[in-house]
Amino acid sequence: MPSLVKVLMVILCAETTVSAYFNDDLYLQEAAELQDFLMNERDGKSSYRKTLPPSVKVNIGLYFELLSLNDFDEIRGRFECNGMLRLNWSDQRFSWDPMKFNNTMLTPFMSSQVWKPQISLLNTFSKFIIINDKREEFVIWYTHEGLANLLIAGVFDVTCDPNVKYFPFDSHECVLLFIPFENLLFPEYASPFTIDIMEDSIIKDNFADRDDDGKWIYRTLTPCIVKLPSRQLTAVAFPVNIHRRPTFAIVNIILPVMLLGFLNLAVFFQPVQAGERISFSITVLLSFTVYMIYIGEIIPETSNPMPVLSFVLIFKLGCSTCIVIAVAIVTRIFHRERRKLSPLLRKMIAAFLKMGSCFSCKKHSDELTGEKQADDLSSIVESRGDNRDNQVGDAGHLKNESTDDWTKMCIVLDKLFFLFFLTLLLLESAFYILAYVVMSGDRENRQTQSQICTDGL
Repeated sequence: MPSLVKVLMVILCAETTVSAYFNDDLYLQEAAELQDFLMNERDGKSSYRKTLPPSVKVNIGLYFELLSLNDFDEIRGRFECNGMLRLNWSDQRFSWDPMKFNNTMLTPFMSSQVWKPQISLLNTFSKFIIINDKREEFVIWYTHEGLANLLIAGVFDVTCDPNVKYFPFDSHECVLLFIPFENLLFPEYASPFTIDIMEDSIIKDNFADRDDDGKWIYRTLTPCIVKLPSRQLTAVAFPVNIHRRPTFAIVNIILPVMLLGFLNLAVFFQPVQAGERISFSITVLLSFTVYMIYIGEIIPETSNPMPVLSFVLIFKLGCSTCIVIAVAIVTRIFHRERRKLSPLLRKMIAAFLKMGSCFSCKKHSDELTGEKQADDLSSIVESRGDNRDNQVGDAGHLKNESTDDWTKMCIVLDKLFFLFFLTLLLLESAFYILAYVVMSGDRENRQTQSQICTDGL
């Protein structure tokens, strides 16, 4: 009994194998018959011609799908990506009745066997490329209605017009321009080929941001038909929007520069009598200069256009230089020959000190009179203290009235310089914060429409 079961199993397996063999063989035979029919083969010879009559008009549908970003060089203007290019066109010579060929709806042909449109990438970076030329082999699938479909995957390297003006919040738009090669050969004649966008191939999810690159965030925009400015030709444009991740530049450039700016202001808190004021300010200036060398390796090296951040850094370097000069001026005034101040200058210094004393000691400032401000600056200092008798006692340690006046003038200059440079620093910080908020909001609300499609090339 077990032997009979084994025999039956062997017979069943053999029958299945033979049936599958004949089914596959039948399929291949029917596919070969269909291809012979489409190629009009008679006695082993094909009457099919891989050329089109001049009167035939062909509409080429085209769509490009971006897969990944390989490289974007904002200095050289080079954009390289992986993508798939899909083409379709109608060729009625490849239409058949599926009922006559075992309900076969599709059949493949090698690209070397049939006619195919030659599509060129117009704005290639390195060399002119015909994507589906005779040197490359592709599989073209035909439907029973004569619709041809060709899918080409590869690396696409094109030129781009970068704009790093708002680095590190810069955004760029690159475009891939496709056009039938025959249209470029004879632009003065009416081309038999027209191009269009395959609307049914557009995937809305492709318009979302992609963050698989550590430096850039990119997205594809809505494709469009554009007119070439130099010729009466049209091309299919597939734009790609690229914007930089600003976090690296913010942490390594903007924040350290702002901190150095605040550190620079600390020199005005040192007493005028301290001899380290100038050395401290020069040390901060040298630190800023050394850091500028490091920043120069991060900022894009281009002059058209020049990044706004470069001008901001030059402005910061100028402010640091001005602080050194201001400290030197105050130090020079403090150590200059002691002469009595003019009444007008004494009055201005007294008014400034009074304005400062109003914030800390209101009742003392009310006791001051205009005459006393002009004649005796020491009374103002006494009004700012907690005890008038103690201040009078300390005034005895001053060399003379003139020395005390020049010291107070240096204090006034320190406060004025501090307020001036602090205002500049706060305005600069507000500029960075506003730019970050505006750019972030613009990225969230920007549309999928390309500027190239709106304004043209």
